[in-house]
Amino acid sequence: MTARSPLPLDRLPHARGRIPLLGDLASVDRRHPTQHEVRLAAHLGPIFGRKLLGSRVIVVAGADLAAQACDEDGWARCLAGPGETLRGIVPTGLFTVRSRDPLWGIAHRVLTPGFTQAAMRAYHEAMASVADDLIADWASAPEGRVDMHEAMTAATLEVIARAGFGRRFGLLGGPGPDGDARWFVEALARILRWASDRTNDVPVVGTVRGWWQAGQIRRDVAAARRYVDALIAERRAGHSPAGSDLLALMLDSVDPETGKALPDNCIADQVLTFLVAGHETTAALLEAALHYLAVDPALQQRLRAEVLARGGFGYDQISGLRGIRNLLNETLRLHPPVPGLFRVARTDQELGGYRIPQGQAVFVLSLAAQRDRLVWGPDAEVFDPSRFEAGRRREFPDAFFKPFGSGPRACIGLAFAMYEAQLLLARILTSYFLARPVGVGTRDVSADLRLYERGTLRPEPYVLTATTLIASET
Repeated sequence: MTARSPLPLDRLPHARGRIPLLGDLASVDRRHPTQHEVRLAAHLGPIFGRKLLGSRVIVVAGADLAAQACDEDGWARCLAGPGETLRGIVPTGLFTVRSRDPLWGIAHRVLTPGFTQAAMRAYHEAMASVADDLIADWASAPEGRVDMHEAMTAATLEVIARAGFGRRFGLLGGPGPDGDARWFVEALARILRWASDRTNDVPVVGTVRGWWQAGQIRRDVAAARRYVDALIAERRAGHSPAGSDLLALMLDSVDPETGKALPDNCIADQVLTFLVAGHETTAALLEAALHYLAVDPALQQRLRAEVLARGGFGYDQISGLRGIRNLLNETLRLHPPVPGLFRVARTDQELGGYRIPQGQAVFVLSLAAQRDRLVWGPDAEVFDPSRFEAGRRREFPDAFFKPFGSGPRACIGLAFAMYEAQLLLARILTSYFLARPVGVGTRDVSADLRLYERGTLRPEPYVLTATTLIASET
């Protein structure tokens, strides 16, 4: 029997209503692009094509094919979408720098010690101070109603600022940020929104929008650069506290392989990268996890009991919270803050029966692959943290789970983000009971989590009530 030859890319399934020259313009959802592609995958299958004018996107939605595309022998990481846009702002950041640039290897080797277990122990006190301020601020919330989007944005920015760079933004636990810090934080939000909008805009509309926004973005980038440059200069001059944080590591270390130090412009790119990407993704994770806690009081109680049984909030107690870690992993499975990753074929490849020529990029839709019923079971769409219990892992031997990327370019901040999230959730759970608010005029959290896309996949802003626990409940 003769083996079937792989099909050309023109034979890929695609959405109905494709228009000559314009392509799939009629089926574009610029507000929810990856969520729309998940719905398309349900009808088109594990691999399909998208065309927009002269651009082609190959979407890989099945877990098996996604795993193949993440194999480092045949495929490599490819930066596209909002990440490619951000490269113009932070060209040497760990997330945006090209793999062939020597600065990537130097920065990665210099920063790797900053994300070890020993480093997490060193950051614990700074992270705990953020948790203290967050818990205190919620105590004065009117009627106990807390905007989770604002709270998690503030908490995650403060964590990376305090633990990473020895700087307090003033977003929690005080009168508020000073003028420079406020402008800096607002500028970061506008830059991230611009990068996402620029990627998702349809032709012509995107060009006009880009012209209109260009001046503001230039001012925002310049202001962000000035703020970070001043932070670095203060530390070099000894005018800000020294410590064993990420900034000290970058300023005081040399690459063990080449003996070279990071130049200041590269250090600035790392600071901006950690602040923009680090806070946004962790905030998205926490908001989604808090949603699931609010709609399931029994889950809250189980995890609260786990925290209390550990007997404290030190590093060893927090790092051993398996139940909270399972909660976070299941949240990442269903709602990865980075919903997909681009991969490029190193050589000619066959994927799902189609010929992928060398140099062709594909988009691995993690948001779909991590819900694939063929590997995660018939209830793959159901939120169930017990999937990640040690005794159940053998049930999912071929499961695709890459919420932090794949290969040597996977997110270096995995341990930082997960420890930060465990600590904040542990403190919240043992201080407050979370519930959906009742009443008109609140951004209620429904049984279904609604998400928007702004470079990341993040819950739409919502409010929870945080009721202080009495001593008998803790």
